[in-house]
This record gives sequence, structure tokens and C-alpha cells, in this order.
Amino acid sequence: MKCDARALPRQLKVLKPVYVIHGDEPLLAQESLDALRAAARKQGFTERDRHDVGKEWDMALRSCDTLSLFADRKILELHALNKPDAAAGKALDAFLKNPPDDILLLIVLPRLDAAAQKAAWFNRCDAVGVTVSCQPLTSREHRDWLVERLGRQRLTVTEDALTWLAGQTEGNLLAADQEVLKLHMLFGEGSIDLAQVQSAVGDSARFTLFDLTDTALAGDAAKTARIFFSLKAEGLAESLILWTLSREIRSLLAFAEGQQQGTPPAQLFQQLGIWAKRQGLVSAALRRLPPATLKRLNNELMEADLAIKGQSPDSAWDILLRLSLDLAGVRLFDAVI
Repeated sequence: MKCDARALPRQLKVLKPVYVIHGDEPLLAQESLDALRAAARKQGFTERDRHDVGKEWDMALRSCDTLSLFADRKILELHALNKPDAAAGKALDAFLKNPPDDILLLIVLPRLDAAAQKAAWFNRCDAVGVTVSCQPLTSREHRDWLVERLGRQRLTVTEDALTWLAGQTEGNLLAADQEVLKLHMLFGEGSIDLAQVQSAVGDSARFTLFDLTDTALAGDAAKTARIFFSLKAEGLAESLILWTLSREIRSLLAFAEGQQQGTPPAQLFQQLGIWAKRQGLVSAALRRLPPATLKRLNNELMEADLAIKGQSPDSAWDILLRLSLDLAGVRLFDAVI
């Protein structure tokens, strides 16, 4: 059974033989693991055995044969930095064909790609137990998560304070959790306004390259600029930002040209590998950006490449900012001639 990390605590009255916690949101992964450990203790799993595994999955799984004299049931935790390889998958698949009643298997993994989630071992875990997804939250989910966390501390915030707090902590749940606790310590229970939140909270937002392009496609120029300067301040290489923007601009241009030739959108989405969850963003951007604009942006990618290589007097960062905001529908400034 597939389960989102935030729904997991409601699914623990009767434990399944195996839980796979996967994803790259560390707070959700840790809290899922904590919830499982607590539920297991209540249900008689009095011993815990942890293994940090690389290739020795079979050996770690065999350790379940060694219950202590004082334990009737045991938690077996397998923590890995990479997805199971073929041999590990085979060992897991064999183990789960007849899982022991006295063992609770907890597997903690990083984010799994689509291929890994179609593997036989993953499907076996999904059928026998629960696979728990711990992915970063969307902006809307982050706001809802903050409201829930504030509520735990019996705190409420004004709408503008919530918007500001969400913006300062987006993409960083660990920092967001700490800020909520700080607000409770400073102001106690009750309602908090924007001035109080601003006086207590620092900027802990964390963004990725994909946040930059998704926000630009959505047409949010102000947030696009914020993400851009955040990535720049973190020391991200200009070439990586150029790669991300190039991929997006060329995909949009190919889509626009395909539409001009009469190719149905559904076929273009499939041909260009545009996932269902991003199709709305792409469609919105195409309504905003005519083919002529996309051709201009495509040409300006070469300007950025030359500037990054030191073969142009222009600032690479200026060109990359201009490209980012152009995607969001705002023309900031023209290239220096």
C-alpha cells in the first residue's frame, strides 16, 4: 500500500510486516521512522536492530534469526544511501515471500526514481506492507503543514503572517519546524501577527533548479527572482542554471512549433516527455509566450553560454536573470550591445 508520510500516523493501529520510507524530505522521513518505532513498541517489538547497508542486504536480513533471550519481537531497520541493486532486490523479494511474524522490517531509502518504484522488490513491499513517500511539499502543502504545526503549539497567525512565514521557510521543513517552536517559546499560545513573526524568523527557504523553472512557467516573476538570487547566493554554478533554462526553453519552443504544424497537444506532451503534473504549467507558459519570444530566448541561450565561458563582455548572471524572468512573462532589460 502506498502512503504519504503525513498520513502514516493514521495507518499504524495494526502494523504491516514491512515499511519502506523513501524520499528526500529529511524531516518527514525521520518523523515517519519515529512514528513507526513508537507504534512498534506499543505492539510488543521490544528490540531494535539497525544496519547501514551497502551491498550486504542478504547478511542484514539474516540477522533477524538472532532474537535476544529477552525479546519476543524485533524491529529490523535497514538504512541505505542507494536503492537496492539486483542482488539486494532478490534478497528482499525472497524475504518477503514469507515474512516472519516476529520481525518488523523498516527500510529507509533516498528518493526513488520511477524505475525503482516498478522493481519487483518494491512491488512486493507495496503488496505485503506499506511504501511511505517523503517528498518535498508544494507551496500549498507547505502552508497547510505550517498551519497544522502551529496548531500543535496552540498558535494561530494572521493570513499575511502565514504567507510571510511560508515564504521564509519553503523547501526547508526542518527550519520551519524550528521556527514554529521558536514562536511558541517567544510568544506562548495564542494569535501572532506579521510584525511578531518577522521579528523572530529568519530566511531559511531552500530552493532547487526545478523550483526556478516551475515558478517561472507559472508566471510568478517576483518569486522567480527570489529563487534565482537564492541559488546564486548558494554558489550554484551558472552552467547548471543555463542547463535547466535551456532544457525548458527548447522544450517549449519544440512544443510551440509542433502546435503550428498541427500536432495534437497530447502527442507533443508524450514526445517531449512532459509529465502529467507539469502539463498545466507548460500550457500556461505557452499561452503567455508566443513562438517569436521563445525563438528569441533560444538565441539568448548562446549569449549566456559565451558569457559563462568568458568569451563575451556581458555578465552571465544578468543574462540568466533576464532569461528566467522572460519565462515568467517579464522583460527585465535587453542585452548590452
